[in-house]
Amino acid sequence: MLFNDKLKKIRGEYNLTQEELAEKLDVSRQAITKWESGEGMPDVENLKQLAILFNTTLDELIMEDKKVLIPEKRYKYIEEMEIDHSKHFDIKLNKIGEISIFKNSEEKVKLEILSDTAKPEESLKIKFDNRYDRMDIEVKNKQPAMDVALNLYLPEKYIDEIELASDSRTINITDLDIKKIEYDGNLKYLNVKGEAKGKIILNTTKCDIEANYDKFDGALEVNTINSTARVTIPMGTTYQTVLKGIKNHFVDAINTANSNNVIELNGIGSKLIVIEK
Repeated sequence: MLFNDKLKKIRGEYNLTQEELAEKLDVSRQAITKWESGEGMPDVENLKQLAILFNTTLDELIMEDKKVLIPEKRYKYIEEMEIDHSKHFDIKLNKIGEISIFKNSEEKVKLEILSDTAKPEESLKIKFDNRYDRMDIEVKNKQPAMDVALNLYLPEKYIDEIELASDSRTINITDLDIKKIEYDGNLKYLNVKGEAKGKIILNTTKCDIEANYDKFDGALEVNTINSTARVTIPMGTTYQTVLKGIKNHFVDAINTANSNNVIELNGIGSKLIVIEK
């Protein structure tokens, strides 16, 4: 089956209209129409989000369509720094389209920066400030945000907490067992993959968010204003709901008292929709 036919079929199985799918991907309805008619193709970022939204893989989504190619980034730059004890990480990333955080089996922090249009070592300013109990990492980008992806590998046994400030489209957190990650800035997608667990705090303003969990183990706290958060967790997951702030509400949430997992909504005039699948 070609990609356009597969997309139309899966969208129907999920009972989504073209308008609803377009809203979830932050694209126009006309873009969905082009994809389903075979007149256009999603870019790599949208292909990834379609796979997450429909609980499938990129390979399954496109494997029978020879027209679809997932290109690798043209330029890659790597910078590393060894550490030997636990640290608090304070990370500031400017104009990075996609951020992926992984655990590192080695005792070092590794930054891997990928770009299509410019060599990262020429277009980025990277700064490490390594103190005894904390590490500050700052990356400033001169290129368009959607062009640059950053992979951050952290030695899991040396992570205390992470503060991350950015304005990104997508953040992926894979297999990290961490006390707390706190994010400040605009964000469209949060993807928590594999065996990742711990507390995630999202501080945003007027920014609709899609949070997708392979496994929900820990806590999610969303602080936002006049926005909608959609949180997708595995079917049968138990969690407590905590409602704070002003004129906020949950939709389709099932509160389980005394569960170790917590979903919290704070801020003003916002709603959080829980989706189990």
